[in-house]
Amino acid sequence: MKARDVRRALCAALALAAGGAQAVLDVKGIDTALDPCRDFYAYANRRWIDSTSIPDDRTRWGVFDEVGERNDRALVEALDEARRNPPAAATPQGKVARFYASGMDLAAIEKAGIAPIEALLARADGVTNPETLAEALAFLHMRGVDAGFAFAARPDAKRSDRYLAQVVQGGLGLPDRDYYFREDARSAEIRAAYKRHVSRMLELAGASAAEAERLADRAIELETLLAKASMTAVERRDVDKTYNKTTLAGLHDMAPGFPWRDYFTKLGAREVPEVNVAQPDFARAFARLAEHAALWRAYLRWHVLHATASKLPERFAAEDFEFSERVLRGRKSRPPRNREVIETIGGRYGTEPMAQPIGMIFVDKAFSASSKARMQEMVANIKAALGDRLRSLEWMGAATRERALEKLAAMGTKIGYPDKWLDFTDADVGAYPYAENWMRAKAFAVRRDIARLGSPVDRAEWFMSPHIVNAFYNGSGNEIVFPAGILQPPFFDPRADDAVNYGGIGMVIGHEITHGFDDRGRRFDAKGNMTDWWSTEDASRYLDRAGRVERHYGGYVGIEDIAVNGKLTLGENISDIGGARIAWLALQRAQAGKPRETVDGLTSDQRFFLSIAQIWRASYRVEMERLQLRTDGHSPPRFRVAGIIANMPEFSSAFSCSAGAPLLSEALRANIW
Repeated sequence: MKARDVRRALCAALALAAGGAQAVLDVKGIDTALDPCRDFYAYANRRWIDSTSIPDDRTRWGVFDEVGERNDRALVEALDEARRNPPAAATPQGKVARFYASGMDLAAIEKAGIAPIEALLARADGVTNPETLAEALAFLHMRGVDAGFAFAARPDAKRSDRYLAQVVQGGLGLPDRDYYFREDARSAEIRAAYKRHVSRMLELAGASAAEAERLADRAIELETLLAKASMTAVERRDVDKTYNKTTLAGLHDMAPGFPWRDYFTKLGAREVPEVNVAQPDFARAFARLAEHAALWRAYLRWHVLHATASKLPERFAAEDFEFSERVLRGRKSRPPRNREVIETIGGRYGTEPMAQPIGMIFVDKAFSASSKARMQEMVANIKAALGDRLRSLEWMGAATRERALEKLAAMGTKIGYPDKWLDFTDADVGAYPYAENWMRAKAFAVRRDIARLGSPVDRAEWFMSPHIVNAFYNGSGNEIVFPAGILQPPFFDPRADDAVNYGGIGMVIGHEITHGFDDRGRRFDAKGNMTDWWSTEDASRYLDRAGRVERHYGGYVGIEDIAVNGKLTLGENISDIGGARIAWLALQRAQAGKPRETVDGLTSDQRFFLSIAQIWRASYRVEMERLQLRTDGHSPPRFRVAGIIANMPEFSSAFSCSAGAPLLSEALRANIW
């Protein structure tokens, strides 16, 4: 099958899938019996929420999920066609088509059993001292098993034009370090279920019931020790605490007891001139634990199974789903196999090694040149709106203002898909069993990282596949990125009016731009280097306003009386408030000199705010909201909307709200951007 045939199949699938796409506001979903000034999220979405069930194979359901499923349906049709008539094996599309086919071949997966991971289990069983632990970890890290700690090559935070080796805490089987220590009843239930899960997986791999339980105890004992030494999610947001560059000799002095040089050599990185140790206390604790060989053997055996379970026979995949999805996230049933395989290949966020070839298949007909041009116009308008805002901020001094404007002017934009795709020539993927294809893809990524160490950063590279429904700000590159996957209705629709598009994708654009000026992003300059370009007075004024955001969102209480963590979510909340404001200002620029039409009885400003509320509408399972409140840097959607309108007098004006709620008082509003 030629690449153009894959594109033709995708085009037809997208046309079919987009037939029901929403081009304008969901006016029927508005509950006009409610007061928008009292609960705007419910006013905009209540009818949709009441009439929409979360599919059994989902942990939440909202606009992001609807668009993602539409994209996935198109990809499934194209990949199924490619599976029947594969493109040339040497092409990226051919490799990913064969990878996909191996994941869909359930009979072959059952026949292979655990043979694809036997070498990994043997390495785990062979640990007897720190030296053999270093060999085992290098072998496992090369194959996608993130045990003990994590290695990566990323731009140096203070010299963003060069790649730097990174040693980062990791190796936990539960979602976050606090899961090992919370004393509430639900956390205790999760830990008990986790122990049963670990034991069951080890038993499925051949251990007796008694032996599996003993190994599970040892594995969890080591995980708990690693968790105790780990930074909290809030601490990890501190860019100063997580930047600790040293030499390899310095790493040996900082964290003695583990042969770091041997590890890097076995990984294939013979020259590691410098390394950033993101969490020094963790590195020290990890190195001290290196001598406990019996604990490591049990722990590594478990983590091999943990990493590969979904790529193994059904008995492993089913047990993995039972704990990781049903217990932790509340998912009731397995997703369709084809969607599971696509997510395995591309990752939930499109960052897996073979995600881009999926994106290659997706983008050709999913995003037009005219759509890209309109997006570029909107980005320019929104950047200009922030520029106007920066020039008029009453709390910012002249020197800081000049540097902020310099950073905004230098901020790059990537829209739709890469101008230059990654080179997949060295990716030996496709002609192997499913689990082995996955490990080979991981090895390809590690080899690429190792080759980058000390080299110039490729500013053209994309870190997320174009088929993903997401967007991001890359601080080290000072750039905003909008994959084609999110540039679909209702986020962005060429047929929709400016008010709807600026409230939808415009707010997303503003959000990502504002990340360059949130509590972390503001620490990086126009070139993406971490440096303090703020005057002492301006930094103090900024932190005072950021504190208002932290306290305001910390007052929102979600499921089971779990409050939003204002410190953990601070960057996203600042970006929501700032992004919505500059999108609104940009809308005024776009509409200058044009008639302000009322559509469906709604003014332009009302439609703007309704568009914001409707792109964030979603329903969560209890387990998933609990997980988000505990671990995620994003506030639940209803609080994101509430926080925006509480800080925007323009909302109260648009809906003729009386004095008071939902608008915060002048003294409590963020008033940053």
